[in-house]
Amino acid sequence: MLRLLVRVLHVQLPLPVLPCRIHCAGLRGQDLLKSEQKNWKVISARYKDMAERIKQKLEVFYDKYTFNQDRPMTKEVLKFYLVLKIFVFMMPSFNASEFPLMKEWATNNVLFYTSQENLSCYNVFLTTLTDTKHTELVYTEQDPRFFVDICCTKDRHFLTINSNSKTTSEVWLVDCSHPFKSPVLVQQRTKGVIYHIEHRNDELYILTTYGQPAEYKLMKTPLGSCGMENWQSVYTLKEKTKLIDMEMFKDQCVMFLKYYNHLYLNVISLASHSVQSVELPAWACAFELEPHPEYNTSTCYFQLASPVQPPKHFAYSLVENHLIEQVEQEVPITLNCHTVHLTAKSKDETLVPITVFHNTNSKELHRKPLLVHVYGAYGIDLNMSFKAENLMLIDNGWILAYCHVRGGGELGLGWHRDGRKHNKLNGFYDLKACMMLLHEVGYSQPKYTALTGASAGGVLAGALCNANPELFGAMVLQAPFLNVLNTMLDTHLPLTIEEQEEWGDPLTDDKCMEYIKSYCPYHNIKPQHYPSVLITAYENDERIPLTGVLRYIHKLRKAVMDHASSKYKQGSPAPNIILNVQPGGSHCAPSWEDSLNEVAGHLAFLHRELKLEGK
Repeated sequence: MLRLLVRVLHVQLPLPVLPCRIHCAGLRGQDLLKSEQKNWKVISARYKDMAERIKQKLEVFYDKYTFNQDRPMTKEVLKFYLVLKIFVFMMPSFNASEFPLMKEWATNNVLFYTSQENLSCYNVFLTTLTDTKHTELVYTEQDPRFFVDICCTKDRHFLTINSNSKTTSEVWLVDCSHPFKSPVLVQQRTKGVIYHIEHRNDELYILTTYGQPAEYKLMKTPLGSCGMENWQSVYTLKEKTKLIDMEMFKDQCVMFLKYYNHLYLNVISLASHSVQSVELPAWACAFELEPHPEYNTSTCYFQLASPVQPPKHFAYSLVENHLIEQVEQEVPITLNCHTVHLTAKSKDETLVPITVFHNTNSKELHRKPLLVHVYGAYGIDLNMSFKAENLMLIDNGWILAYCHVRGGGELGLGWHRDGRKHNKLNGFYDLKACMMLLHEVGYSQPKYTALTGASAGGVLAGALCNANPELFGAMVLQAPFLNVLNTMLDTHLPLTIEEQEEWGDPLTDDKCMEYIKSYCPYHNIKPQHYPSVLITAYENDERIPLTGVLRYIHKLRKAVMDHASSKYKQGSPAPNIILNVQPGGSHCAPSWEDSLNEVAGHLAFLHRELKLEGK
């Protein structure tokens, strides 16, 4: 599988647990943390009984719809465990914090690997697994905006060293038959040009944003003439199309695509460049390619799912040009759920897709609770994978809405460009338009509406909470990014330099500083009526430092108290502003049991704050 690398806050491997990192706030930060932990113990008792009842119901759905995904141990898995043993037992001087983040075998006894330090990956090493052990540094990236990964071409002829920022790429080739030779540069990095490499029959196949239109396209060039001036077009994605993944086979290339939230695949003949399009089931919202070991295989295996449909296994035969649904041990498609596709008109009249799920038997939808999901950053799609709790919510009459706002990647690279840096407010206007449309067409009403987001999704959710708190009654955030300006001004944080391509650089650009300040959730808190808010944060989360979340919750609670104490609002119930700080360093990836407890806690909070006891 060709890796479409997009470096974002929430997709890196978990790091070892480190001491609590709230040092930049000093003693006040420690005091705030202790105060919030004490506050959580008191407030969480209000939701305890409800959370326990919800957890019991959740366990039934989890048991029914969560499958054992164990598969036979492949050669790759065996090699992975071999690597573990080698680094842990055979290299006493090896630092555990430098465990290989990525590894690839050039030959049976030559391993290339990378290591991660402070959330960054700059170095590639080579080590021999022979009697004469040898390790050497192969490549070092000097630019802190770039992140290095490695992978092998599908035919195993080359190992690629890929150095990627969020907008620019550079690839070096290592000949797997001569792994000790110096890597060869394919094309020097060019600002704004992303490219990834595959190999077939002495030709390089390049997936790239080079040229117009500025969307992904497949190109090729002879191996001996790999500069971009020699790249020849094979296939170009149509406008507003999202490339989800791509897989190379001996004679075909399969692209998995999304167009306005409809999934399909294109099978491209590498000999004739002819294209065959294959529509995938209309219910499918999420796709995952299953690995297959052989370059010469004639079948492509993958899974399809939706927020309310457990993963179903499919195969596409490249020989028979036929889509096959594998029905063994599968759960049937959910029948009691209706799916609706809407488009909201944003402030600049851009049409923004919304995907809505609700119970087929639900009546009076305007009286049902509504849970709205948002992300809108890094060119990453809103998570539409299956979650068992969604089926429980649908059974209980909830409406689920997914707002595919700009900044995400649902409509291609342009959708991301139109929602990053100086266009970030577009995502905010998109979300506002989506929320208003949902209510206008009869899905719930503000007092029964909740907004949820995770990680960078907290930016748009928090911005809407400040600007239009009347649109919803509660907000639940997980490991949210809420203090954008202060984070982007602190270059000592591990991801700040790298993140400038998404948010801009307020240190050198005054206009950028003012622009970020105009939407930053932390900087726009003011005394007013807010919805109730529950935030789950992680004590040692290096991607979203706890300091920023503590400051946000402290400032928000003060604004709520100031508003509630005004002479005009005496007697009005104040919303609950709650922070649940979980131990450990995980970023939106708790254990199964912790996840079950978190979900139950979130739903209990929403049930109480939206006053759903009698519904």
